[in-house]
Amino acid sequence: MHKVLFGAIFYFIIYFPAQLIAEISHDSLQSVYMHQLTLSSDSLDSTMDFSMMTSRFLEDIFKDNTISDAEMLDVLILAAKGEKLNKYKEATHLLKSVIPWVQEKPVYLAYLHSKIGDYYFNERKSIDAVEQFIKAALLYEKQNLIQPLARSYLYISMINLRGNNDKIGLTYAEQALDYMKLVKLTSRADSDILRGLYGVKGVLERRLGDYEKAIISTDESIRISKEMNDSVIVAISNGNKAVIYYEMGDMESALPLLEQDYKTSNEAKIYFSAFNAGIYLCKVHAALGNQQALRKTFEEITTLYEEHEITNETSKAEYFKIGAELAQANNDVSKANYYLMKFMEVDQIRDSINKVNDVAQLQEKYLLEKEIAKLELLQKTNVLQASHLKLRTAILIIIALALIIVLWYVFVLKQKNKKIDRLNELLEAKVSERTNRLMEINKELDTYLYRASHDIRRPIRTLLGLNNVAKLTNDKEALEELFEQVHFTALNMDKMLFKLQMAYELNNDHPIEEVNLENLVQKCLKDMALEIEAHNANFKIDIPNHALYVQANEHLILMILDNIIENSLLYQNHGNPEIEISTDMGKYYFYIHVKDNGYGIPEEYFKKVFSSYFKISNKTQGSGLGLFLAYRAVSYLGGDITIQSVINKGSHFTIKLPVSPK
Repeated sequence: MHKVLFGAIFYFIIYFPAQLIAEISHDSLQSVYMHQLTLSSDSLDSTMDFSMMTSRFLEDIFKDNTISDAEMLDVLILAAKGEKLNKYKEATHLLKSVIPWVQEKPVYLAYLHSKIGDYYFNERKSIDAVEQFIKAALLYEKQNLIQPLARSYLYISMINLRGNNDKIGLTYAEQALDYMKLVKLTSRADSDILRGLYGVKGVLERRLGDYEKAIISTDESIRISKEMNDSVIVAISNGNKAVIYYEMGDMESALPLLEQDYKTSNEAKIYFSAFNAGIYLCKVHAALGNQQALRKTFEEITTLYEEHEITNETSKAEYFKIGAELAQANNDVSKANYYLMKFMEVDQIRDSINKVNDVAQLQEKYLLEKEIAKLELLQKTNVLQASHLKLRTAILIIIALALIIVLWYVFVLKQKNKKIDRLNELLEAKVSERTNRLMEINKELDTYLYRASHDIRRPIRTLLGLNNVAKLTNDKEALEELFEQVHFTALNMDKMLFKLQMAYELNNDHPIEEVNLENLVQKCLKDMALEIEAHNANFKIDIPNHALYVQANEHLILMILDNIIENSLLYQNHGNPEIEISTDMGKYYFYIHVKDNGYGIPEEYFKKVFSSYFKISNKTQGSGLGLFLAYRAVSYLGGDITIQSVINKGSHFTIKLPVSPK
């Protein structure tokens, strides 16, 4: 069986003598994992795809239906390699696959949940991360492992900070700090946990308006960072302190701290921190009336935004808000409108509400599990004393059952109230969604009207010009050529009007029905026979019996196929374009594939090509509406379109439709 050499050496030479009577400790697991992370990228085996490596590894260790301590170390080493390569999905799959085999080893189980939580946190999957850290915290608490328990609470607090669940986040940070007071700091990792807890606590207290406590917590984080000789984190923490001063109205105290944070973060290439510091520098300059410094700083953070990935939605919203205010002050209405639209796009108020609800549910589940665990412990204690305390045991069991019933009753009542609240929220969300939809439709109609007026005038001007030319000649061949141009222009005008008619019809009702794809594809090819003949295109149709029917709307499916096939014909790269149409049926989705051998689409345009009036080049003959209409039609059916394309080899459009549409 293939093994990772490092894991075997670690286990048999260092840990095996100590494990004759116990499983490997949490600190040992962490040491193995962190050692692997410190290895250079050159030391990682890149000869095999990581996903394939993981699959083979799992097959090997599960052959004997068990997992040894040495194999557990190998699992962690491989997972650490996955983290090093940013293969979080594969690393998560690896650790989740091992969990069923370590149920009787709580230290291993807790550590696996904690690492999976780390992966989800790095992928910004907040709810999944919270669930994993809560599971780890329950296990760490039972084993009285204070430092990893406090670390789990730190990450739960940071996730709540991301989701604007400030009160919940503060509760976890305070609980973790209470736990850390029970132990002596013995490592840099312990100091890092404590520093992080005070830093998060300070931000949460500032958000809740308790500025005095926020400054105390932030100062404590700065003190620990200075003891660790970490000048970068000192500067960033001072930046957090500056935000407190800003919100208190003390701009003079905030300005130098923010300038140092901004400079240090840029030098350390921590660009998201520099971006945040720059935003608050803009706010301070605006408050002090220093317009020149404001514009200069905004230009600098604009460069950061354009050159580096900024993912924090709140920071992006603040950036667009400042940009809109600056543009408005400069009477640049167009740019102000642009920033306002971007601000509206990243506004995540409703998402924050949903996160509050989800995290609150997980917290209730966590607290309920703790109560049940306490009751189980109480019952076990009573069983041990049953020989001489039968009557007392019976009474305690009755009390415990009554308490469970009361808790259950309270829980049921709370669930009913939550259900009512959710229904109200869903109703409000539905009204808001309908309102937004009407606004979008009005906006689209305005766009169609404006673009149509220009697009229709173009062929009309062409026709008028051809008419004037026809008056000047009596040559039969010239007149025939002019009439061909008239015919071509009229056809283009008809196509454009047909596209606009499609756009209008999209807003009508489209009942779901059973659609025969074979018949529909033949109808589509018949409708487009002239264009297909003009381009000398060859078609290959592959519709198997098991993927012949789909629950959809015939008119919308026809619209989708018309526009995608037209796109393949317009952007052909060879004298004889080849177009293949096939279908496939999955458990939950029905797939329609359209492949061509045309020019191909650059990857940076994969999303843009579905925008209205978007064309990769102004030299193309298309209207810019075809793929937009196809995408909208698929959206109405609850599906999606994906693109795979290779330049000069062709494109592959995959239309995914739900098997059972709602």
